[in-house]
Amino acid sequence: MTGPHLLILAVIVVFVVAFVITVCVLNASARKIIATNTKLVENQNTLLEQNARQGNELEKHISELEEQKERIENLQRQQEELVEQLKSNAVDEVTLLRVQTREHREHIEATTVMTDEQLMAWVDQQMDETRLYTDSNLTLKTMANSLGLTQKRLGTLFKNHPKYNSLGEYLNEKRFLLACRLLVEEPHWTIEAVGAEAGFGGRRTFQTEVKRRLGITPLQYRQSKQNNSAISPAPDAEPTHR
Repeated sequence: MTGPHLLILAVIVVFVVAFVITVCVLNASARKIIATNTKLVENQNTLLEQNARQGNELEKHISELEEQKERIENLQRQQEELVEQLKSNAVDEVTLLRVQTREHREHIEATTVMTDEQLMAWVDQQMDETRLYTDSNLTLKTMANSLGLTQKRLGTLFKNHPKYNSLGEYLNEKRFLLACRLLVEEPHWTIEAVGAEAGFGGRRTFQTEVKRRLGITPLQYRQSKQNNSAISPAPDAEPTHR
């Protein structure tokens, strides 16, 4: 092969090598660009996902704020309704207190003009209806308050009464009459239960009162009534508890 042919072949080889190198460089650059673009796409997708999550969280937060706002509005409405109700109840209570005060004043005025005999009959009726005497701790003060009377008027009423002379004697008689009735009508009750139901503070007090009035014990009275003795029963009375 002559010199010119070798030169041409060398040039061709150089161009081929240069072309191959260029192609390799371009391929490497292309791969790098592709990798960079892929990374950018991945980053973009990541950002999109983060934005989507943040958007969802933001919507959730907005929804929670709206619910809180609705709850606050409901609470405010309830508070306003409660205030109105309290105002209404306050007016009703004031009106009720005025009515009760007027009735109490009228009651005091009515009892003031009663004679002792009329007042005693009224007190006795109230005691039978309310059974206040069955409270073993009943005092002149609590009884007067319950009946709407003054302690002075009530105390004077019993002090001047020809039969009782005192509130204690009156209460003992009411309790005694109820106890006699219970001894007959409630044979399964114990003596202690009957005494407590009637308002006596204890078994001994009950037995002493019955024996003082009848000359026999509560048990003997019960047995005598079961045997149809001649002792008369007490007036009707309905037990309230055992």
